[in-house]
Amino acid sequence: MKADNFRAIKIFTLPLFLLMALLTGCATQMAPRYDEALYKGITQSNIEIMTLFASLSSGTEKNTFVTREARYNTLIGTVEALAIQSRARPMPESAITEQVNIYLKNRNIGPLQHNEAPSTNALHQIAKQLVKMKEVDKKSGLKAALVPIFKNAVVISLDQAITYESFLNR
Repeated sequence: MKADNFRAIKIFTLPLFLLMALLTGCATQMAPRYDEALYKGITQSNIEIMTLFASLSSGTEKNTFVTREARYNTLIGTVEALAIQSRARPMPESAITEQVNIYLKNRNIGPLQHNEAPSTNALHQIAKQLVKMKEVDKKSGLKAALVPIFKNAVVISLDQAITYESFLNR
């Protein structure tokens, strides 16, 4: 009887120890790797975008748009390039991501897009807001009351991108 118990324990514990060694020996990556150049690009763009908003805070006139167009184009191009850089990093496959998507679906919320890092979507949103602001500025100028509305939308997305990318540098 004692030999049977010992054999049962041995048969049960060996696979358990192997499973534990496998699980603890492998680090599961659940997010893309930290990219210092991407982080620096986002933080530098943050400064440049906030400087743009500061210069527009009193509003603009349609007839002076030409003096701002190149600045808009540079910022939009930079942010779109950062979004591509963010998307280019491979996002690890993860059972956790699948569970998050199931949870989001059950709450009638769209899933994580194409397994992209949250900073990718945030950067796309920033570019989209800057394009809208540029179009309004070109068409009719920006009213002083409209500038904070654009700024708020951009700040939310910048905060998301910077927070996520800083989190990866742990």
